[in-house]
Amino acid sequence: MLKLFYVCFYIGIIYTAATFILGYIFDFMGLDGDIGFDGDFFGYGISPIKPVVIAAFLTIFGGVGIIAHKNNLTSRLSLILALVIAISISFLIFRFILVPLHRMQSKEVVGQNELIGHIAKAVLTIKEDECGKIVYTINGNTYSAPARSENKETIDKGEEVVIVNIEHNIFYVKKLKEEGF
Repeated sequence: MLKLFYVCFYIGIIYTAATFILGYIFDFMGLDGDIGFDGDFFGYGISPIKPVVIAAFLTIFGGVGIIAHKNNLTSRLSLILALVIAISISFLIFRFILVPLHRMQSKEVVGQNELIGHIAKAVLTIKEDECGKIVYTINGNTYSAPARSENKETIDKGEEVVIVNIEHNIFYVKKLKEEGF
């Protein structure tokens, strides 16, 4: 039984190191991947079968098993203790780290094309051919962006505008009253 604990512990450590290193390599190369499936598992919207959960389970299972066995617990008791602690901590990592991260990451993202026609407010005066700044709210979040006047007219700070175009992350706007809204 002690060999099983050592094998799991070292596999967990090697797996953690390998996924850490490969993650940086793939991020550097612009690749993105994940092992597992993202079904609605336990109502959390993601699967607990993720590399970090697997690595945590193996490492904790092996480590706790080794410690329990070294403290003269029976093989059966060592196995039960290692399983209970490894499953518990793996679940806590999943529930309180991965699920919140998934929820934050999967919030609805609005594309720039969907912002056309959206109402915003000038927070810095937009002069004839110069950039100013607007703020707009999407899904309860407020964003700001550099803006220019579509008609090359001055738009004063505080005026409401409508976004009519976006080019190279510069928002082109018109005064709201001109659009007849």
